[in-house]
Amino acid sequence: MPGLPGEPKMERHPISASQAFSFAWISFNKRYGLFLVIVSTTFAAWIALEIVVIAGHRFGILLWTVAHLAFVLFFASVEIGFLKICLRLYDGGEPKIADMFAPWPLALKFLAGQVFFVLMVAVGLLLLLVPGVYLAVRYALFGFCMADNGANLMDGFRQSATLTAGTWMNLFTIFAALIMLNILGASLMGLGLFITLPVSALVTTALYRQLGSRCQPWPRRTPGCDGRH
Repeated sequence: MPGLPGEPKMERHPISASQAFSFAWISFNKRYGLFLVIVSTTFAAWIALEIVVIAGHRFGILLWTVAHLAFVLFFASVEIGFLKICLRLYDGGEPKIADMFAPWPLALKFLAGQVFFVLMVAVGLLLLLVPGVYLAVRYALFGFCMADNGANLMDGFRQSATLTAGTWMNLFTIFAALIMLNILGASLMGLGLFITLPVSALVTTALYRQLGSRCQPWPRRTPGCDGRH
């Protein structure tokens, strides 16, 4: 199935699910306090949003709109900061709590990418289930490309497509397992998400690194990003 224009071909790269899960579990146990703060901050922001919306309902749609825009931008900042923390852990760094707040320009770029991603997958699902699932897996790593090397919107999607080429089925199986893991976490009164969300992000981080993901912003690529070694 064709991807975005300009995507280079890439040879297959083997991935190890066992290594990814092992890294995720070890890293989570070492820095569980950091991940607890990140997930708690997200939930606290969501609760604050609900309080503002309910308490300020008399102000109508204006307050509702402003509150939700502020929340999604804050959430995007924390999300991309979360990815940067996971990448730093994989690379042997020592991230801090302050690192979970990404700069607003990067958060806006990531938010735009999320909107584009959701719309693209939704269209694929409406046309037929398989194209939507295929697109979701093929471009799932765009956020890591943005967090890792500052790729812009289209470059992030192109780099994701390059990295996932030839590994679609393996990635689909792992991502499906992570979705089931988070569903299980949500079923435990939501408390399980404090474990499953960080573990899922760390697993995906390991997969990203395994796929040779130290890419430079498109079209400047390092060996491994375009299939040439």
